[in-house]
Amino acid sequence: MNYAEKHGNRAAERRFDSPPTEKMIREWRKQRKGLIKADKSKKTLRSYAPKWPKLEEHVKNWIIDHRKNRIAVSTKMILIEARRLATEMSVTDFAGTVSWCERFMRRNGLCMRTKTTIAQNCPVSTKEGL
Repeated sequence: MNYAEKHGNRAAERRFDSPPTEKMIREWRKQRKGLIKADKSKKTLRSYAPKWPKLEEHVKNWIIDHRKNRIAVSTKMILIEARRLATEMSVTDFAGTVSWCERFMRRNGLCMRTKTTIAQNCPVSTKEGL
């Protein structure tokens, strides 16, 4: 980054040849403060911070409560609840899209659970031994 600051992004790209492209160097320079502060042993700066952290916290707690009560939660239910909470909290620029829901779930370590009803049949040889 120091070379790029002295000589420019394109000169740094030519100097260091293969992996860092001019765009990558530009992004690194934008993120310089965060990269310097970041823990070197962890993969950081991988996703954006949520735009509505309080809203997301309420939605996450809602999902956890429903799961504790053994109530199945779908993405549509999450979106409806998020939109309802957004209007309650006076959040005007929240659209509540499917892509937001996917990113929200990834950020919070949540996944969709599928209820299974079909079990595998035991092989005949094991049935005879029972």
